Amino acid sequence: MQQALSDPGRSQRAAPASGPLLWAAAGLAVYLLGAVAGLLLTVLVADPVLDAVGLRVEAGELGLSIRNAIHPLVWGAVVAAVSMPLGRRLVDGIHFELAGWVVLAVGLALASVTWFLGEELVRARFEYFDPEEVGLTLFVWPALVAIALCGWAVLAMPRGSATPIVALLVLAAMGLAVALLPSFVGAADGIDPQNLPLALAFLADVGFAMAVIVLAFRRTSLPATA
Repeated sequence: MQQALSDPGRSQRAAPASGPLLWAAAGLAVYLLGAVAGLLLTVLVADPVLDAVGLRVEAGELGLSIRNAIHPLVWGAVVAAVSMPLGRRLVDGIHFELAGWVVLAVGLALASVTWFLGEELVRARFEYFDPEEVGLTLFVWPALVAIALCGWAVLAMPRGSATPIVALLVLAAMGLAVALLPSFVGAADGIDPQNLPLALAFLADVGFAMAVIVLAFRRTSLPATA
């Protein structure tokens, strides 16, 4: 007892191995359900506000692009809000630090901007947004939401105990890579000036994902300290 009291890191090292795994599984479920909940909240809140300022939320209108770009922000916020109390119950020594919130905010912002630019590019070409016209890039922003949430979660966990979350992060990063692969292959033939903002957003997305992976693996490989 005396040794445990003198070692504040002991409770983190003694956390049950199932805790991080259970939180990862619960987080994945919340992520999937949060997509629907976030969309409903976005529609209920954003649509009236956009209509009030004269931006119609209809096919072919700027208001729809803005509303859809808000969805990643709400989705990520809902998942984080639900996951925090679950994490505190399942993972000993968990602490949601500022760096994690910065990672989450940056990732969600990139997801929002990327989706807005992609939808507006299609709308400029065809006068309305058609998901078929974006192909696999439709999955870029959901992957970014997942990467941002995983980075936030990893930075909240005691050092050396985030392996299950890192596994989800790697899956999300692989999804991002698959979603972006056709765009990067096509970029070898040159980038039209009108596509440049979206291309830069894609590069920022990749840079963000790589930075989060580096942070996550550092957190996983370093042992807990007193």
